[in-house]
Amino acid sequence: MNDIVFPALPAEIQAQITALLDQDGTEALDEKKEHYAKIWQTKYELFVSQIHTVGMELVQELGTTDTRGAILLTYSGSLISLGPQQNGSRWLEYASIKFRSDVPDYIRGQSITVNGPITCDAVAEFSGSPLKKSSSVYRIAVCPEGTSESDQEQRIREATIYLTNGFIKINRTQMGQTSADVDQFTVKSIVSFLAKKHGLTQNAARAVLDDYLSVVEAGVLLGERVTVGKLGSMTLKLQAAKKARVMKNIQTGEDILVPAKPATLVPKFVVSRALKEKGALVDPEFVGLAAPDPEDDDGDE
Repeated sequence: MNDIVFPALPAEIQAQITALLDQDGTEALDEKKEHYAKIWQTKYELFVSQIHTVGMELVQELGTTDTRGAILLTYSGSLISLGPQQNGSRWLEYASIKFRSDVPDYIRGQSITVNGPITCDAVAEFSGSPLKKSSSVYRIAVCPEGTSESDQEQRIREATIYLTNGFIKINRTQMGQTSADVDQFTVKSIVSFLAKKHGLTQNAARAVLDDYLSVVEAGVLLGERVTVGKLGSMTLKLQAAKKARVMKNIQTGEDILVPAKPATLVPKFVVSRALKEKGALVDPEFVGLAAPDPEDDDGDE
């Protein structure tokens, strides 16, 4: 993105960026505006890419008779997820991300009503939700007609979690933090994310995560093939015995005796075909992997 981005953005996004700089007490110089504009543009490109990856599509309006779930991207850079309409109501989840680099605050509603159609370039209004009104909606993503409610739920939740964390990563890395500063996917950070997202205490979220990992570990150590959600599966494999052998010390040239090893059970993880297919769609530059990984392919599930 070497072209000048800020002047090409919609006027409302330009206004959001300028207001944010003013709010932070930062002089809204053209250089600063351009920096924030490129961050916004990167997040929008990620949004479009992820919507495509999960098989959703962009529309201009979600009408009052359209019962499909949706993901809304607002001009302020926040995300609103809406579940499929059931018995006249939906669930709602709002993540206020904007340009923040920590775990965002969440607003959730379980039986909310959308007041009127949701249209691009207009605010969305809700009843029965802590969030009464959104900022203007920039893009609306929905599942294709005929998608089952359960499939819609899965796609919306998957895309929302990916985009929320993707937006935070973009904010962090492009705000000058080094990779060592980006602790977004440590256990502590994941627990914080789960706690905020589901309205749990930190201790409760940590207990659930620890129990899940313990059950997976127990299954593997009991010789079972354990499916780890959409990621793949783990199991024990018998590693063949190795005979004793002599190797050269490359520094001294001396012979080194490598002792024999008996056959040993070792954990093995097999990545799912679905995750590999999604990985193939990721932009290598976005994740900082410009060169191919020379590691052997373990195959699909």
